[in-house]
Amino acid sequence: MVKVSVVTTVYNGEPYFNRAVPSILSQTFKAFEWIIVDDGSQDRTPEFLHELASKDHRIKVFQPGRLGRARALNYAVEKAFGEYIVQQDFDDISYPQRIEKQIAFLDEHPEIGVVGSYYVVIDEIRNEKYIRKPPCEHNEIMRAMAKYIPFAHTLVTFRKRAWEDAGGYPLVDNIVDLRLWIRMAKAGWKLANIPEVLGEHFVHSQSFWHKHFKYVRR
Repeated sequence: MVKVSVVTTVYNGEPYFNRAVPSILSQTFKAFEWIIVDDGSQDRTPEFLHELASKDHRIKVFQPGRLGRARALNYAVEKAFGEYIVQQDFDDISYPQRIEKQIAFLDEHPEIGVVGSYYVVIDEIRNEKYIRKPPCEHNEIMRAMAKYIPFAHTLVTFRKRAWEDAGGYPLVDNIVDLRLWIRMAKAGWKLANIPEVLGEHFVHSQSFWHKHFKYVRR
């Protein structure tokens, strides 16, 4: 049994193997399994993933076919054995102490269902780079959720039990993360961010977020 499961879904991730993979494998916290769900990639992603898994026993690759974002995320969490679920997008980067710090935080705060952090935004469309500092306390996060998403989904760690209490990721095609955090809060869990920069989130033309996030639907 493992305490920590990193979960990643990927679709046509061939151009991004230099981001999430080295950043997760170089974490200071080593005792994790990494569940990677290939969501029906049409490039060489499956080949590269199986090569990675052959070199590191912590990596487990699943190919259920094309599920779509929400179903693929739920599938990954269902396959995870860990008490804690570390979400990692394939085209983003976690800094070396990210997992160590978030696991320690959840260990110290049993009332917290999900924890995020400050993070660097690298917007390749606007050619901008800046640090985003969302609120850190539960009440402030709840107020912020009326206006925007106060977490970077790629840099959250949550309890599998909180995900279960929330009924998993909702099966919709837009802002599934915000809906999950709201469901967790309604189920009685507290939300938090660590006031440290623990990773980098890239915005580019092929990213799921850029192609699917619509303010009017939110």
